[in-house]
Amino acid sequence: MRIRLMIVDDDVQIREGIQCGIDWESIDVQEVRSYADGVMALEDFDKFRPHIILADIRMPGMDGLEFLKHVQERDSSVKVVLISAYSDFEYCQKAIRYGAVGYELKPLKVGKLIQNIQELVKTVREEEEGKEAYARYVESYKEKVTEELLEGKITDRNVLLGILERYFGMENAGYLVCMVLDWDQAKDLEIGLSVETEKLLSRYVEQGMRLFCFHGQYIVLASTANSTLFILEIQNRLKGIWRSFLSEVQKQGISISAGISGMVPVAEIRRGYEQALEMLRFRFCHGPAFAGIVCVDDFGKKGSFASELPPDWKAAVKAMDSSAMIKVVEEKAEELKKCRLLDPMEVRRLMVQALEELYTVAGIRNSVWVMEAQTAMEGYRYLDEYIEYWLEQCRGAAEYYHAQRSRKYSANVRRALDYIDQHYTEDIGVEQVAGAIGKTPNYFSSIFKQEVGIAFREYLNRYRIDRAREMIDQSDLLIYEIAEKVGYKDYTYFSQVFKKLTGKSPTSLRGRKDE
Repeated sequence: MRIRLMIVDDDVQIREGIQCGIDWESIDVQEVRSYADGVMALEDFDKFRPHIILADIRMPGMDGLEFLKHVQERDSSVKVVLISAYSDFEYCQKAIRYGAVGYELKPLKVGKLIQNIQELVKTVREEEEGKEAYARYVESYKEKVTEELLEGKITDRNVLLGILERYFGMENAGYLVCMVLDWDQAKDLEIGLSVETEKLLSRYVEQGMRLFCFHGQYIVLASTANSTLFILEIQNRLKGIWRSFLSEVQKQGISISAGISGMVPVAEIRRGYEQALEMLRFRFCHGPAFAGIVCVDDFGKKGSFASELPPDWKAAVKAMDSSAMIKVVEEKAEELKKCRLLDPMEVRRLMVQALEELYTVAGIRNSVWVMEAQTAMEGYRYLDEYIEYWLEQCRGAAEYYHAQRSRKYSANVRRALDYIDQHYTEDIGVEQVAGAIGKTPNYFSSIFKQEVGIAFREYLNRYRIDRAREMIDQSDLLIYEIAEKVGYKDYTYFSQVFKKLTGKSPTSLRGRKDE
């Protein structure tokens, strides 16, 4: 903090002598300005914001006592020392009564003046540290109270009214509407949640409203009356605040959505907060930069969610017709978007079911594909992202299926694949398969990898693990029994291969099935 000193005296020699004759930096005063009269000093007061003032009592236009009264009205924390050529006890009494902290007689004794200013500088710094400590305490308390308000830990109406009035400046807030502003992407939160952004938002917050920051979101509480028209007016004003703020943050390439509650009594702030969060969930269907508002007469009404796959899906998949599959998916997407509220987990389960059918018919037996799809969907926030992924998988699976169908394996490789299909439960290797088709192991390994695209051992492991996955899903055999049935005599090795190819242990998949 830079200490600022103001000198006010109509005697130019005294004024300039004090300003230029003392090394102010050495006594921790960084800025000094001087003025010929009180009027000029007051004109610059708000801009300069002095901490200490030396002012002559006898000045034309406005004497020191009148000047002191004006200073006290503007900022009572300023330390004012009056200067006079008269030793008048009555003046001293008035000066103290009006808030002066000192009284210096002319001719000034520089040593004594410097000593007094040093004491005042120390006092100013101590008071500032106390103010900062108190401000930190108040902010810390506000954070704690904000959490307790929004989590419903304080329910006494009178206590709530007192807290809102004393610490948040909301008087007579008997009924409230809550708005939650939430960033649309993780990157938006990282870029947007800053002191500058909060200041920007606070410019739009109106009288009777209060801005909070809670769990990475901005919360605005607005006082309202228990009247339908008044509630609608407050909701529209809150939406206007969101729209103005959105327009500003979009200039930074980021986006934010809003959920706005209905009216709730002050003792039910938690319910208003939950309503606003519920409105934000509509963003899943509508996409980013969305504002959802609780209607007075229909909050809580939700449309049904058709969690079944469309009846035409199986036929389109069976035919591996990408155009037909895309049409079915797009029709389902339109159906989903008409729902009042969707649970992303329900959409994800629907898609996993669809993709499992798709991969099975396409001949993509490796269960890693399904695991990769589930992992990809975990990062999605909007319905459009799910639908786009579904469409991509339809196109990719159809291409894979038709490419496999058109591939012309040599007679030797086809015989080898048939042999694997019939004997995969046995202890077979390159030598056995090569011998079955009448070729040397080296020659067989070479043509197999060239035509199939992977080495024989990898193909055999994938084939066996896919059969094991089917048995886990469709039978009650013990895991070690399944391992033996697909050709693994060593259970530990089977578990290692299974986890490597599927990303999970066989026992964990069996546990999921039992759920």
